[in-house]
Amino acid sequence: MAIYAARESIVITSPYFVPSHSIAEALRIAALRGVEVSIILPKKNDSLMVGWASRIFFDDLLAAGVKIYEFKAGLLHTKSVLIDNRLALVGTMNMDLRSFFLNFELALAVEDLTFANEVSILHESYIANSDRLNRENGSPAHFITALLNACSFCLVRCCKQYNID
Repeated sequence: MAIYAARESIVITSPYFVPSHSIAEALRIAALRGVEVSIILPKKNDSLMVGWASRIFFDDLLAAGVKIYEFKAGLLHTKSVLIDNRLALVGTMNMDLRSFFLNFELALAVEDLTFANEVSILHESYIANSDRLNRENGSPAHFITALLNACSFCLVRCCKQYNID
């Protein structure tokens, strides 16, 4: 997996971020070993439940040093991963369980510095139009919010397991 091979940086852009625990843990460990990990998500998500479910991972990721950005300048539907500014993955895949295990998705892996630079420029423009989360504003401060995030995560997982849309 490219996340484990990263030495310098990982940038992920996804409209839906509900990764498996193993991918969330790989991102956390990458940050702890000094890799600069950034995740760019939409500030407003067209799926309220997925938006809440993604937040269940934020506290652990933020504590490890992962930078999480919420894009605020319109619709964000880009699906990309950039590893060490040299390997770019772009396609239809979201960073969620449905894309990993249920949906038919396509990802193109391109190891080309010119292409990777173009993806990096795109990521930089997203970050410039984003709010960076921290443990104060990115983690659930209230018990009810944390409960809502956890329940949404369980529902999203259940829908995936039983093939429910």
